[in-house]
Amino acid sequence: MSTAPASPVPASPVIMIVDDEVDITDTYSMLFELHGFSVVIANHGAEGLAKARQALPDLVISDCMMPVMNGLEFCAALRKLPGGEKLPVILCSGAPELHDLSLSSHNLFLRKPVFFKRLLDEVQRLLPPHS
Repeated sequence: MSTAPASPVPASPVIMIVDDEVDITDTYSMLFELHGFSVVIANHGAEGLAKARQALPDLVISDCMMPVMNGLEFCAALRKLPGGEKLPVILCSGAPELHDLSLSSHNLFLRKPVFFKRLLDEVQRLLPPHS
């Protein structure tokens, strides 16, 4: 029997998915978990902000058009949280009137529908190295 202390298991990166469409949050959650991520879900920006205040995720994927607090408002508020200014944020929307969004509140804008492979590639590119 070994008396050496057990090595700590590295925590998996936490992705927060903020979207009012349950099909999207459920599908992305399942797929990201299959790829070794932990997932936190919020159904609108205010819920996402409340959860981020409790524990910042490693990366956020947010819809733009949501009730209560939309994605742009959410991203702007997220940037004001301690540690939120450098948090990688991917903003997504299928709304045709949204284009050429300033990247001041987010790192990347993706037009819906977003294929999961593209989203996974962008998440891996934007995530800081994880210990």
